[in-house]
Amino acid sequence: MKLLFFDGFKMGVLKDGNVVDVSSAVPNTDVVPPQDQMERVIEGFAGFKPRFEEIVAGSAGVPMASVRLRAPLPRPHTSLCAFSNYLDRNSDRTPGAIDFFYKGSTGPVGNGDTVEILDMGEGATAYQPEPEIGYVIGKPARYVKEADALDYVFGYVNFADVSARGPGVQQRRTTFLHKGLTTWSPMGPVITTADEVGDPQDLRVKLWLNEELRQDYWTGDMAHPIAEQIEWLSHWIQLNPGDVISCGTHHKGLSNINDGDRVEMEVDGCERLHFSVRSYGPPKTVAWRPPGVTD
Repeated sequence: MKLLFFDGFKMGVLKDGNVVDVSSAVPNTDVVPPQDQMERVIEGFAGFKPRFEEIVAGSAGVPMASVRLRAPLPRPHTSLCAFSNYLDRNSDRTPGAIDFFYKGSTGPVGNGDTVEILDMGEGATAYQPEPEIGYVIGKPARYVKEADALDYVFGYVNFADVSARGPGVQQRRTTFLHKGLTTWSPMGPVITTADEVGDPQDLRVKLWLNEELRQDYWTGDMAHPIAEQIEWLSHWIQLNPGDVISCGTHHKGLSNINDGDRVEMEVDGCERLHFSVRSYGPPKTVAWRPPGVTD
């Protein structure tokens, strides 16, 4: 099943390219914030699913293009991204240490929304959207073993980790300025439940900039697969329903984004996410790559 929010954060299900309104099956939508609604649905999905299926079976829905698609997790309590989690260095296929950073809670924006790039001056040489597969936690996870870890995944989502590059931002003590800003976590348009995705380590992730394919990589190149990530994270913190963890990107093909650009990305099975760019500074043209990565 593919869950989403549309228009005024109504709960919906995607059916054959159309959006079916299932909000009548979710109690108290007039007083419960959208993030809390989605967390309740995720945690209680065994009970919600039959009612959703009944509504979907009896409705054709409306075309996706006729509604505004929102971020399916508009304010996740925990939003984490993996650091350097792909084996993309030309001369080294040895995994580095596993590590993560937090994304800002005001980062998520939905399909068709705008990423804002504020002028950071000469200290920033590039702004780049990293296309990533994100996974959504389905039940409380603490001290989880790797062998059981995928049982804690509710579903998967397109996630773009917008990042600033350059000595003026990357040498700061935290990732706040170059990773954590408002609108810098485009997400969606749907959460695809895990049963419809299959093996998350055998998917393609693609990104288009102004309709030109720039990135096309395989999740099997992760240095630390999703199950290992959950075991490691749940040792240190409590993961809860509705938390989203993004798995990092394969750095080959990373693109700069500037004012007026249109970005699209898609993880297999997760539909296509697109967003536009509004930049308040001069265009950036530096083709930034981590050390050891060339296209």
